[in-house]
Amino acid sequence: MMEYDWLTSDIPDTVNAGCDKRIKKLEEKDDREKIVPMNISIKNIQGSKRKFNVNISTSLRLKDPSIEWKLKLKDNYTLSSNKNVEIEYEFELDGNKKRDLGLEIDTPIGGYEGDELAVELSIKSEDGINSYNKDFKVVLVPVIKIAKCTIGKELDIAIDLSNHAERDKEERREGNQNAENEVMAVMSPYEIKGYFFIETMHADRVEVLSKSIRGFKGFVTGDIDISEIEKYLTPKPAVSGLEMGSLVEIVEGPFKGERAKVTAIDAAKEEVTVQLIESMVPIPVTVKAEAIRNMDKT
Repeated sequence: MMEYDWLTSDIPDTVNAGCDKRIKKLEEKDDREKIVPMNISIKNIQGSKRKFNVNISTSLRLKDPSIEWKLKLKDNYTLSSNKNVEIEYEFELDGNKKRDLGLEIDTPIGGYEGDELAVELSIKSEDGINSYNKDFKVVLVPVIKIAKCTIGKELDIAIDLSNHAERDKEERREGNQNAENEVMAVMSPYEIKGYFFIETMHADRVEVLSKSIRGFKGFVTGDIDISEIEKYLTPKPAVSGLEMGSLVEIVEGPFKGERAKVTAIDAAKEEVTVQLIESMVPIPVTVKAEAIRNMDKT
């Protein structure tokens, strides 16, 4: 954040945002799922009324030049790659008064990854005492959504959705060679029940694709950051959490349903030797770690 006695700004050099987002000052009443926070406030630090001038110039770099962005600064402006927009705006502030600039940028619904809006912003007091210049860009990036689904069918539904999206891409490419798969990636961690993760540029289109998939129950409100699911990207060893003497249940093979106690762990082979608790004779049984459930952790 840049903070002066007369101006506060928290605009980074690059603002990464998904499609169909509004970049603006975040208010309490706003739909936070669709707002990317941005704040610029100006204060007249002198005692008498003063005038401030704002100048904004924009340029767009788009994969599809027909796509339009929106910008608001007092008036509404439509931005496209075939015309550069120059905006001039002036306002007066009474002495020691403060106001938010009110700059808003709406990203398009149907943009492509890497599409970019470059903005040159200049704010100056008419008396020449205060001035501020900021160049920044807004870059479209994918978002990660949490999908709700039938418990126990997470992976099947994720695969179904991925297949639907691939067929949809091939159909759309007949009329648009730039058409891309709406599902960029899916992840269904074993530990998560009733949910899986989707990376996409267009969550609205994925919802349309999912309507014919049995067991798909829509999205959880909001996007999530990759940092929130990084722990699922590197699978844990199957023997993780097991200790000598751990009480387990065998969930696969001829001893399925039997309870046992861990007597040896081979981390390299991801195998566990257990002793069946209800067996008359203490015979050791070696099974894959995936074939047991740790009852001490439930």
